[in-house]
Amino acid sequence: MGAAAGLGVILGPGIGGWLAGDSLTLPFFLAAGLSFAALILIALLLPESLSPEARKREGKVSVVDVGELWRALFSPIGILLVIAFIVSFGAVNFQAIFGLYALKKFNFDPGQVGTVLVIVGLTGAIVQGVMTGPVTKRWGEAAVIKVSFLTNALGFLVLLAANSYATVLLTTGVYILSHALLRPSVQALTSKRAALGQGAAMGLNNSFMSLGQIAGPLWAGFVFDINVDLPYLSGAVIMLVGFLIALLSANNANSANNRKN
Repeated sequence: MGAAAGLGVILGPGIGGWLAGDSLTLPFFLAAGLSFAALILIALLLPESLSPEARKREGKVSVVDVGELWRALFSPIGILLVIAFIVSFGAVNFQAIFGLYALKKFNFDPGQVGTVLVIVGLTGAIVQGVMTGPVTKRWGEAAVIKVSFLTNALGFLVLLAANSYATVLLTTGVYILSHALLRPSVQALTSKRAALGQGAAMGLNNSFMSLGQIAGPLWAGFVFDINVDLPYLSGAVIMLVGFLIALLSANNANSANNRKN
């Protein structure tokens, strides 16, 4: 399921960008058609997972419990939830504004933007599929998180120095190389340190990542109106903050282990 979703994320921006070169509305019509095709496939081929008896039971619809999210920050995985928010915030800060940034600074057309995003997606998929396991086994998730935060910050700054299509492709590759290692490492470490159950921990992790996905575009759009470079300058700062938090949490964990010993 993850691979299928990842493939869609890789192909979608590229196809949308290439089609938008002929018509800015065409990608939306294609998206509508694909959604309708999915609806038909679901109606005809997807079996119902719940039995008729289970469907008849009355269920209570739960809503977001803001208090629960706040309390989670003071749990054993609280620092990792903050890190998950920063990771998501930084990633969306990059993605949400990239099309406008590329248009304003380099006058890229939709096809060029789509190609960059496809390369970003492919690089991320290859890194996650090939490198994440061996790298985290060799150095551990905590070390990978710290190094990835630093490399992410560097990636944001290097992107600002890009002055051609080739250098944009190269610098975005540097950024996504480290980010692709960062997200799964945070999730894996959260799962390992969970004291309240892995399912609950992953749910909280996703909640804080979703909060980052909400805040990231709002911030990027706001500062872009002030200066086109600010989304990526602030992204570098955000990733440095993440590095400092990861560094301090690692030091605190080591101190606690030393006291136990």
